[in-house]
Amino acid sequence: MIYVYKYIRFKSYALALSGNARGAKIRSILSSIIHSETIYVECLNKMLQYKRAIHATLGTSQPVIKEEEENTIFFKIDELYDVHTAFLSDLKTIVAHEGGDVLIGEPFKRLADMFDLYSAFLHNYGQAIDTVKKCSANNPQFKKIVSTIVVNLQTEQSLTLEDLLHKPVARVQINALVFNDLLRETPPNHPDHQPLRQAQKIIQMFLNQFNVVNQRLPTESNRNLRRMVRNSFIVELVDGHRKLRHLFLFNDVIACAKYKALGRDRIDYELKWYIPLKDVTVYEESDTSADLKESSPANISQVKRNLRSVRDQLTLEANGVRTGDKYRRKLADLESQLVLATPNLVLRLGNKANNKTITFFLSSDFERTQWIDSIMSLKQKCTLPGANTINSLEVTAFIVAMQKGMKTEMGSYLMRNTNDESLLVGDLHMGVQGLQGLEQPTDLYICIEVDSYGHYFRKATTKICRSQTPMWNESFMLELEGSQNVRVLLYEEKERPLLRAKYILKLSRSWLTETTQTRNLKLSETLELTATFRFVPGEQCRGSNKPGALFGAKMSQVLKREKRDIPFIISACIREVERRGMLEVGCYRVSGSASDLAKLKKAFESDAYEAEQLLREVDIHSVTGILKTFLRELPEALFTDLLYPRFFETFSKLTNNNEATRINELLKIFEELPPANKASINLILDHLIRVHEKEADNKMSLHNLAMVFGPTLLRPGQTQVKQKDPLAASTVDVMAQAGILYCFLQARIKKD
Repeated sequence: MIYVYKYIRFKSYALALSGNARGAKIRSILSSIIHSETIYVECLNKMLQYKRAIHATLGTSQPVIKEEEENTIFFKIDELYDVHTAFLSDLKTIVAHEGGDVLIGEPFKRLADMFDLYSAFLHNYGQAIDTVKKCSANNPQFKKIVSTIVVNLQTEQSLTLEDLLHKPVARVQINALVFNDLLRETPPNHPDHQPLRQAQKIIQMFLNQFNVVNQRLPTESNRNLRRMVRNSFIVELVDGHRKLRHLFLFNDVIACAKYKALGRDRIDYELKWYIPLKDVTVYEESDTSADLKESSPANISQVKRNLRSVRDQLTLEANGVRTGDKYRRKLADLESQLVLATPNLVLRLGNKANNKTITFFLSSDFERTQWIDSIMSLKQKCTLPGANTINSLEVTAFIVAMQKGMKTEMGSYLMRNTNDESLLVGDLHMGVQGLQGLEQPTDLYICIEVDSYGHYFRKATTKICRSQTPMWNESFMLELEGSQNVRVLLYEEKERPLLRAKYILKLSRSWLTETTQTRNLKLSETLELTATFRFVPGEQCRGSNKPGALFGAKMSQVLKREKRDIPFIISACIREVERRGMLEVGCYRVSGSASDLAKLKKAFESDAYEAEQLLREVDIHSVTGILKTFLRELPEALFTDLLYPRFFETFSKLTNNNEATRINELLKIFEELPPANKASINLILDHLIRVHEKEADNKMSLHNLAMVFGPTLLRPGQTQVKQKDPLAASTVDVMAQAGILYCFLQARIKKD
C-alpha cells in the first residue's frame, strides 16, 4: 500500500508539472489570440456603427442606400460581433488567472458551434462586395462614406468597407489554425481534449465545405482566402548591415519578419515590414553587387579558420580533454556569422508606394528563381478583396496563427532543435548514375546543391544527356560545411532551363559511412535516380595540422599522416578549380604566380585549414599550379615505377589502328595499381573530363590536358632513366605519356 500511495503521489506531482507547462504554453497562445481578436472585434463594431448610421437615413427623403442593400452588405455582422465579444471576454477571464493549468475547451467549443454564422456570411460575401461596388458607382455620397473608414483613432488607420467585410473571411483561416495549435498542446487525457477535438471536427467540416483545406492553388470557392505560397529565412541588407530575416509570401502580400528567440528551442517573429503584392516591383537582374553599400563585410575565410580551430578544441573534448562550454558558445557564434556572410546572390524588390528598394542575399540561383517566379505569377492574378489596405496587425496575426505548422522552403539550420544530430562537416563523394521513368528522350542534366548552415549552394552539375534512360555515371566530391541536406534538381535543357523534378535527401550519420552505398532517389511519381554516396568525416578529410613534409614525400607517407585515401591537396585543389576555374582559358596551361605558389606550399605543409582558405584567395592558375607541383614532386609517379614500363610498352606496340585493343590492354594494367593510387587517378581523370566538357570556354581539349598531365602522372623511375639516352628518351617518353593518358581519357568518354 505504501508503494501504491507513493506512486499515486508521484503521478499527481508529474501531472501537476505537466499541467503547469501546458498552462504556460496555452497562455502564450491565448495572448496572441486576444491581441488579434481585440482588433477583429473593433472592426466588427466599426461596421455596426456605419450600419446604424446608414440605417438612420432610411426614414429620410434621401436614404443613402435601400434597406435590402443594407441587409445584403451587413449580413450577419451584428451576430458575429455578439459571438466574438463574448468569446473575447471569456479569453480575458481565463488569462487573468495566473499559474497552473487552464481550461479553455468550452469557450472554443461554443465558438465552433457558431460557425454556421460564418457559413452564411461566406455564402453571402460575394453578393455583399458586389452590392458595395454597385452602390458606390450609383451614389457618390455612399462611395465617400465607405472609402475611408477610420478604424484606429490613434494611428488614423483607415480601411474601406470592402476591406472590413473581408475581415471575417480572413478570421476563418486564423481560427482554424489556432484550434490545431491548442489541440497540439493538449494531451488526450486532458479535460480540454474532447471539446477541442469536437470543435476541430466542426471546423474541419466547415473548411471542407468551402474547399480550403491544404489548398495551394486558388479555386472558385476559396479565391477570397489568404494562403501562404512560400516562406524561407533570408538575409536582408539594412543600412549597410546584413540582418537575418524570414520572408513570407502570401497570395496578396509579402511580409518580412525578424527572429525573436523565446527560450532554448523556440523562435518567434516580429514583423518588420510588408508590401501588398500590387505594389511590389521585382528587379530580375542578378549582377547588382557593384551597387551594394555594405558596411564592414565579414572576412569569410577568417571566420572559417576560426570555426575549424574551435572544432579542433571540441574534438579534444570528445577525446577526454575538458575545454568548457566557451567553445560551444563560440561555435554557435561563428556559425551564425557564416549564416549571414555566405549568401551573395542578390534579389531586389521595390515598393511602388514609397519608392524604396529592399535588397536580399540568397545562396542558390534555384531559390532566387523560385522567389521571382512566385511573386510575378501572383502579381498577375492578385484580386483578393481587401488587398488595397492590409494592416500590420492583420499580417502579424496570420503569421502567428500558422507558425506552429509552418515548414520553411530552405535549409533547416534555424529550425533544428537541440535534439538534432550535429551538422555534418567533411567530404561527401556522390556518384550520379542513371535515371529511369522517362516517357521519351529528353535533354536533361542534374544540379546538386548542398546546404551549409541552412543556405543551399550549388556544388556540381552533370553534363547534358539526351536519352529515354540517361546514364551520367559522373562522380563528384562535395564539401560539407554545417550540412544536413543534399538537393537534387533535374533540369531539361531549354533557352530557359525547365525544372522537371527535385528531391531533398536528408543526410545523417546513421546511414552515411566511409563505405560506398547505392540509393534510389524517387524524384517524382515516375522518375527514379540511382546515386552512390560515401562520407569522409571532417576530422579525417583534412590533413594533420602538425608540420610535416608534403612536397617530395612518398604517397604512402602522406596518406598515413592524413588518414585518408586521397591526399587532401588533390581533393582541395580540384574542388576549388570546379568552383571557379572551369571557364578560365588555359586553366591548366597557364603558370601561376611564384609568390602564390610559395605561400601555398608553405601553408599545405604547416596548416591544412590555412591552405584551404588560401586556395580561395589566390589566382586560379596558382591553384592548378600547386596541384601540378605536388604531383611532379612525388618521388614516384601515381602510375608507379613498377608498372610504367608495361604501360609504355603496351602503348608503343599497339598502333592507333588498334585503338580499342590498346585501351583495353592499358585498362587491364591499370587494375594492378595500388588502391590508393587508383583512387587519386580516378578523381583526377573524372575532373579532367569535366574540364574538357567546358572546352568551348577554357580551350582545354583532351590533347591539351593529356600533354599537361601525362608527364606528371606517368614517368619512368630513376633507374630506368639511367639506362637510356636522356635527351632521346625524354622526347619519346613525353609523347608516350601524353598518349597513354589520352587513351584513359578517351576510355572514360566512351564509357559515358
